[in-house]
Amino acid sequence: MGNASYHFEDIESHPGVPLQVHLEGVGNTAAQFSGEVPLNLPFPQEILTEVARLAGLYHDLGKATPFFQEYLHEKDPERKELLRGRKETHHSLLSAVATYFAVQSYLEAQFIPEEWKEFLIAAAFIAVKRHHGNLESFPDDVRLGLETEVLNLQIDHIPEDYLSFLPYWGEVYPQLKALSPDSWRLGKFWFVRWSRKIKAYREKLLPYLLQNFLFSCLLDADKHITVLQETFPRARVNPNLVDCYRSLLGFDRPATFINHLRDDIYKEVMDHIQEVHLQNGQIFSLTAPTGSGKTLTAISFALRLREKMETQKGYSPRIIYALPFLSIIDQNADVFREVFKKVQGKSPTSDLLLVHHHLSDVTYTRQEDEHEPDEAEILIEGWDSEIVVTTFVQFFHTLFSNRNRAMRKFHRIPGSVIILDEIQSFPHEYWLLFQKTAEALAEYFNSYFLLSTATQPAIFESPIEVLTNKEKYFKNMDRVKLRFQIQRAQTISQLKDYLLARLQKESQDTLIVLNTISCAEKLYKMVKAPLREMGFEIFFLSSHVVPKERLRRIEQIKNSKELKVVISTQLVEAGVDLDFKWVIRDLGPMDSINQVAGRCNRNFGKKRGLVELVLLEDENGRKFYSYIYDGLLISLTHEVLEGWKEVSEDALLGLIEEYFRRAKERGTDDRSRELLGAIQDLDYEQIGGFRLIEEPYGAKVDIFVEVDEEAHKVWEEFCAIRDITNRWKRRTAFKALRSKFYPYVISVQAEKALKNLPPEVCGIFYVPYNQMERWYDKDTGFKKDGETMVI
Repeated sequence: MGNASYHFEDIESHPGVPLQVHLEGVGNTAAQFSGEVPLNLPFPQEILTEVARLAGLYHDLGKATPFFQEYLHEKDPERKELLRGRKETHHSLLSAVATYFAVQSYLEAQFIPEEWKEFLIAAAFIAVKRHHGNLESFPDDVRLGLETEVLNLQIDHIPEDYLSFLPYWGEVYPQLKALSPDSWRLGKFWFVRWSRKIKAYREKLLPYLLQNFLFSCLLDADKHITVLQETFPRARVNPNLVDCYRSLLGFDRPATFINHLRDDIYKEVMDHIQEVHLQNGQIFSLTAPTGSGKTLTAISFALRLREKMETQKGYSPRIIYALPFLSIIDQNADVFREVFKKVQGKSPTSDLLLVHHHLSDVTYTRQEDEHEPDEAEILIEGWDSEIVVTTFVQFFHTLFSNRNRAMRKFHRIPGSVIILDEIQSFPHEYWLLFQKTAEALAEYFNSYFLLSTATQPAIFESPIEVLTNKEKYFKNMDRVKLRFQIQRAQTISQLKDYLLARLQKESQDTLIVLNTISCAEKLYKMVKAPLREMGFEIFFLSSHVVPKERLRRIEQIKNSKELKVVISTQLVEAGVDLDFKWVIRDLGPMDSINQVAGRCNRNFGKKRGLVELVLLEDENGRKFYSYIYDGLLISLTHEVLEGWKEVSEDALLGLIEEYFRRAKERGTDDRSRELLGAIQDLDYEQIGGFRLIEEPYGAKVDIFVEVDEEAHKVWEEFCAIRDITNRWKRRTAFKALRSKFYPYVISVQAEKALKNLPPEVCGIFYVPYNQMERWYDKDTGFKKDGETMVI
C-alpha cells in the first residue's frame, strides 16, 4: 500500500474505527482509571495520570503504517495471515518507542526526582511494548538490539503530519526519524544505575506496583474502548445494607445464646469503625469463632469503612471479597444476593455484586440491561463492580503475575477494601511475600485489608483487630470438646470397627474427615451397608465426585432431618455450613483441626459435641497425613498438643496462636524471598512462576463425566462448539457454555488417572453415560483403577 493513496482519514485501529478516535478514547480512559483512587507517591499523582494518558494515546501509533493498514483491510484469509507474520506489520514496538519519547518530552518540564522520571519513561515504554502479550524481564525488555532496522522502515512510511493530533508529536517525530542503536538510551547498564538510585523504594516494592498499575490501566482502557466504546458510571451501595437485612430478619433481636453472641460480635465490630483513624491504608483482622456470623460482619464492616472513606477521603473504594475454595464461594455469594434482595426487593445487578472465578457465568447486567457475551467478559474480568466475590487464586494471581489477562484487573486493587476470608488457608511459604506486598499496597496505594478467620495466622506483626474482645467470645464457646487419640496409629479397618460400635450405642449425626480420597473411599465402602441397616443416610464427598453432584449432596445433607453419616476429604473444613454432633478427623495441621471443629455443634445445641482426632496409617505403615501435608506443620501440631488428651473449645484460641507463632519462627521463607527478589528486579518471567496451589503429585487431567441427561445435552453443545472454525467465535461460544460444562468436570492426578483413563474426545477425556460404570462410581466418583476401554 503506497503513501500516495494513503490519507489520514483512512487510518483505522480496527475495522470501521478511526485510529484517532481509538487512541484518544484509550488515553482518556487510562487517565480516568489512573486517577480514580488517590495514591501516596514520591511525586504528584497527576504526573502518573498524565503518563497513563500518554501511554494510551500512543499505544497503537504503529498501526498508522501502511503495512498494518494493508493487513487490517485485507479480505483474503491466506494473504491476511501472511501479512500478519511480517515484522513491519507489527505495531507494538514502534508505539512503545514513540511513547518513550512522548513521556520523556512531558517529564522534562516536571519537577520530580530524576530517578522517577527515568522509571516512568521506561515503565510506559514497557506497558505499550507488551500490551498484546505478557510482561518479561524488565532489564532485558528495555533493549532494542537490532530491531531498529524494521523500526526505521516503519517510521519512513509515516508522513510527518499523520499523527499531529498527538501531544508532543513535534518532538517525538524528529527523534523517531533519528533513531539508531547508538541513539537509544535504555539498556542493561541503565537498569543497574537506576536500581541503585531507587533502592529504598525497590525494597518497598513501589516500582513493581507502579509498573503493574500502568500496565493494568492501559490494558483495561484498551479493552473498554475497543469492545464497549465507553466506561460506565459507578453504582451506589447502601452502607447500612446489612443493618437493614438484620433488622428485617430479626437478627438484632436474638432469642438464643448463639444468636446473642453473633449479635454482640456484630455490634462490637460496627462500633470499632467509629474509632478507626483513616491512614494511607491499613491492615485489619477479624478473629471470631466459627459459626459466629463473620461473613455478614465482614461485608458490613467494609461497607461502613467505604462510607467513612467517601466522607473523609472523597472517594468510594470497591470491595473485593476473596475466599480460598470454590466449594464456598457460591454459598457466600448467595448470602450477599439474599441481603440485596431482601433490602432492595430485587436481586443485585452485576455492577453492584459480581462473582468471578473460572466457572462463573459470562453474564453481566446493569440496571435493566444485559450485555452481550464479549462485553460481559470485559466487565467481569476487569472486576467492574462495587462488590467483587472471587477466589484466592484470582486475587493472588493478579498480584503476582506477568500474564496480560490476570494483570488487567490489577488497577482495581489500589484503594479497595479487600476481605480475605478463611485466610488461614493461605500457604505459609508465601506469608512473607504477602506481608510485604500488602504493606506496600497499604502505604502507597491506599488499600485496606481485612483478614477474617477463626484461626488467625501470624502473617502480620500487629494487624488492627476489629473484635477487640475476641478472647471473651472464644471463652464463651463451649460447643465442643476435642479428644486426641494420636498417640498410637490405627488402620482404616480399626476405625471402621470403632465407628460402627459407637454408632450402634449412640445414634448421632457424624462427620468423618480423612486426608486422602483413597482412604475416604475405602472407609465409605466398608461402612455403607451396615450403616444403612442401622437406619443412617450415608454420604460421600470428594473432588473425584463431579461438582454438580457434590453441591447437590451438600444441600441434601443440610436439609435432611434423618440420621446421617458423611465421609469426606478436607473440602468440608472451611466455610461449608454443615452441623454434626460427632466429628472424627485424621491428623492434620492445627488450623485444619480447628476448622473441622467448626462443623461440630455449630449452632450450639444443648449437648456438647465431640471432635476426635485420630492417627491413621495405610497397610504399609505410612501415615496418611504424609501424602498431603508439610512435615513441619504436622510436627508443630504434635508439639502444641503434647500433654493434651482432651481440650474444650474455649482453650483452642491459645493453642492455635501458639501453633502459628511457632510456624512463623520455624517455617522457611525461601520461596517468598526468591519471589520478592524477582519483584525488586522486575523479573516478570520469574514472577510468572508463582502458583498459589502447587500440585504435590504433578499435573492433573480433566475428565468430563456424563452423569445425567443434562450432562449429555451440555456435551453435545460442547462438541458442536469444537466444530466452529473461527477461533474467536469458538472461544466466545465456549465461555457462554462454561458455567454449564465445568460442573461435570473432575480433575484427577494424571499419574493415577493413567491406570484407568477414558478416551479423549473433542479435546478432553470423556466418560459417556452408557459406559459410565467403567470409569465412574455414582457414589465415590472416578475409579482410578480398572480396565481401560476404547469407544
